[in-house]
Amino acid sequence: MASDQMHTIRLANLCFTSEQLQRVSSGYSHLQMTDTIITQFIEEGKGNMRNLWLGLLLLATYLQPAQALSRTPTPDPTYGLPVSPIHKSQTVSSPARWIWAAQTLNNQTVYFRKAFSLAKVPASAELYITCDDFFTAYLNGHQVAHSSPEPNNDFVWRQVHRVKVTQYLHPGQNLLAVEGKNAGGAAGLVAMLDFGNKMVVATDRSWLCSESAASNWNSDISHGAGWNPVNVEGVLNSGPWQEGLVGWPGYSSIPYYLAQLPIRPVHVTLLNGTSDFENLTDLTEKNGRPITVHLGSSGTVSNQPSILLDFGKELAGEIQIASDSSQPIQVILATGESAGEALNSPWQGPLNLKVAPGSVADGRHSAFRYAKVTFVSGPPTFKIRFIRCNMIYYPVRYQGSFDCSDPLLTRIWYVGAYTAHLCMQDDIWDAPKRDRARWMGDLQVSGETINDAFGDRFLMEQTMDRLRADAGNPPHSHVNGIPGYSCAWVVGMTDFYKHTGDLNYIRRHREDLIQMMNFFKAELDNRGLFANKRKEWDFCDWSPGFNGGGPHSLAATHFYMVKMLRDGAWLLDQIGDKADAERFHLWAEQAIQAAQHYLLNPSTDTFGDRWQDNAMAIYSGTATATERKAIWEDVLSHLYPVNDMITPYYNYYDIWAMSETGHTQQALDFIRWFWGGMIKEGATTFWEGYDPRWPKQHFHRYLKADNGMGYFVSLSHGWSSGPTSFLSERVLGLQPIGGGFSTMLIKPELGGLIWAKGGVPTPHGILYASYRVVSGRLNASIRLPDHEVATVSLPGRYTHLRVNGRSVASHIVGDRSEIVLKHGGHYTIE
Repeated sequence: MASDQMHTIRLANLCFTSEQLQRVSSGYSHLQMTDTIITQFIEEGKGNMRNLWLGLLLLATYLQPAQALSRTPTPDPTYGLPVSPIHKSQTVSSPARWIWAAQTLNNQTVYFRKAFSLAKVPASAELYITCDDFFTAYLNGHQVAHSSPEPNNDFVWRQVHRVKVTQYLHPGQNLLAVEGKNAGGAAGLVAMLDFGNKMVVATDRSWLCSESAASNWNSDISHGAGWNPVNVEGVLNSGPWQEGLVGWPGYSSIPYYLAQLPIRPVHVTLLNGTSDFENLTDLTEKNGRPITVHLGSSGTVSNQPSILLDFGKELAGEIQIASDSSQPIQVILATGESAGEALNSPWQGPLNLKVAPGSVADGRHSAFRYAKVTFVSGPPTFKIRFIRCNMIYYPVRYQGSFDCSDPLLTRIWYVGAYTAHLCMQDDIWDAPKRDRARWMGDLQVSGETINDAFGDRFLMEQTMDRLRADAGNPPHSHVNGIPGYSCAWVVGMTDFYKHTGDLNYIRRHREDLIQMMNFFKAELDNRGLFANKRKEWDFCDWSPGFNGGGPHSLAATHFYMVKMLRDGAWLLDQIGDKADAERFHLWAEQAIQAAQHYLLNPSTDTFGDRWQDNAMAIYSGTATATERKAIWEDVLSHLYPVNDMITPYYNYYDIWAMSETGHTQQALDFIRWFWGGMIKEGATTFWEGYDPRWPKQHFHRYLKADNGMGYFVSLSHGWSSGPTSFLSERVLGLQPIGGGFSTMLIKPELGGLIWAKGGVPTPHGILYASYRVVSGRLNASIRLPDHEVATVSLPGRYTHLRVNGRSVASHIVGDRSEIVLKHGGHYTIE
């Protein structure tokens, strides 16, 4: 707490009654003290100068940025925790390498062999092994380990198998042989034979491989013809395997830049075994007693004691179970983002978890709010010290903030920020449950939230770099195999540069930028329209008609291409590449002309009757002023049919387009209905797919996304966080124009709100603004960091504005008045 606030509270003890102090305490326990509380203190202070002065001091404290107050409406349990600088990288000293055949193919089987000699059999020998994607391992002809596909798990390869193999060894020549299978994408095998902390055999250049093998290939030391040296693909944590391995000795599967936080459940529900538990509620207490479990006499799982834990909010991490038993116990663990998912259809299925005596066992790393725990085997009676979530998160500081006269919108800002935060894991993922992967379209939305809420650079750069590298250099495919996501990479880079001002980052990616835009030349038809000539997945949205292969998805991608070309040209101009900037700018204009000629319906001045392609026409700058007006009147002002479901991802572009047509108030109403609908249904993070008109009972069962419906749908999806950046940039109007906010536009559009305030991080500090509507006029208080120039645009046509008490001539632009602030400092504008 700031020192002036502490001074205020000490004075309050001298100046106010206990009843008055209770109201002060109540005010501090929320994001802001209300105008009523402040006014009441000042009124009660009349006639008593000390109390009047204190009321005014409380008012001054109230006018401080939201982050100066003690609590916010965020569900994020890491809010306010210390954040340390990232200054190291994780290295693994193991000599083992990822190996594969010279050529990598989808649905490929490769056989590997390594012969080695032993003078005698060691006292202990263990094999550590995994393969991207699956493997079967043999030692001297004996199968010793195996992996296979698992439901809804694309990361089977991350789990290292540890197997005792002493009994299969003998003095003299031995043979370790592995059959590896690649389902698709990158492929690799990594293995190590350990003799009591002494590595004897590891995958390296000395191994041999073949894509065909005789029947005795895994037992005959003499390999015969057709076996070739392997190709070394990289070290343990390199290339496509940077996400990490679980169970490799000396290696943490959690990257060095992530942190961990133990979270207790807030509620426990007894599902089965009324008399089988003692002290059950102590699971929710920080210093609670161990619970006692009495196993049922029946051996069937349905009769064994089980409980449902509710952690009160969406979390990313793993369930940890600590046993005080002197014997091993076994549980079945099922997690879910909803209670329905945990009880009926847990993602990746139930997990059989063995807990060693007196130890802690970890479940799968995933996202969940609920966990069902069924105790299957163990001694008749045993104790459990705790069952908790080990939350795994990327440490961030909430540098941005938002507050307004509508508590629901304030809540939406923080829920959106928390949604994006949970997706910040090994990379910035689409979601911490599914797909747990980097997708650029998702990042273009969640990245804007991250820029405005946290100002992170490390994970943003890492994820964008990896996404671009995955497409090849020069590109062999679009980013993520989706043309629109190639556009998103350029647009996301532009937004990132506008927030950070890092020209070196843009210079470093100049060739990547040019090659990615040039990659679109082969996608155009003879009219200059995007035609998806390469037949990649032309995904725009899960909505019918926008999931590739139709005129709507082609049109929306064409508009996105326009945005990419305009942003890319601007970036090249920023680094002094005038010739290439002009070339791509000209192409953008030609693409706009092609859209106007071939995609526009001249009888309506719209681009069809669907929200998505019309919104993208506005977002890209393709639509003219006349067309924007028609799009609002004929399309966006009419709620789309429920069967046309639009995801929260594309509804971000929809609300942006509404605001751009001059209907910010209607955009806020839509946010309250759509994203506010999730909150009213209990959301603590925003969902992958949603419509307020879908069924409410067993809601998760009826959510739709990814061409399906059901519990697999993610309840924490980064592409759904868009309202956070919208409220910061469109409502507060805090928009970077030049790199690193060197120039900016402060253009508030309160959309019917009485007041709003908040800030966004810039390279030189927090840009903070507070607005209040008084007698129909908007007054502003702005704190501008040094080295930044702001154009302030306020609603209303006024020849002069009063700035810090002085009259300043303003420039009237349309129905707004503009002034320029050229120096850092605090400004009040009336």
